Amino acid sequence: MKLYCRHILLPLFVGLIIFVGTCLLGSDDIPDMPNDIPWDKLAHFGMFFLLSAVCLWDYFRLYNGKPSKRKWIFWGFLIPVLYGGAIELLQHYVFTQRSGEWGDFAADVIGSMTATVLAIILIRKKEYPKKNISL
Repeated sequence: MKLYCRHILLPLFVGLIIFVGTCLLGSDDIPDMPNDIPWDKLAHFGMFFLLSAVCLWDYFRLYNGKPSKRKWIFWGFLIPVLYGGAIELLQHYVFTQRSGEWGDFAADVIGSMTATVLAIILIRKKEYPKKNISL
């Protein structure tokens, strides 16, 4: 039980920070940034990249580097994406000082997908080390 709590607390903490940042802070609390770059979308991408990376890493460590790939992707990609969708719905219907946007949700999905793809690439690289060929 202690092991599960250790690997659940970090993703839960990161998720809580994302919730506070995206739902409870009003738009007046967010500083104005230059309009050249879509900072809002980059923030969503970064938050969900981090959330998925933490979930993937903790699940990977929980199962000593040999997680079931389906469950690993479920907990590291699908759950953060559903969480991102829930946040956007909450912003639209409950926390009216914020607005839910499809673009924010797309940035959430792309951030989670990027973390998942990078994790899969790193795992495959670890599973299939390069063979040394001597001449």
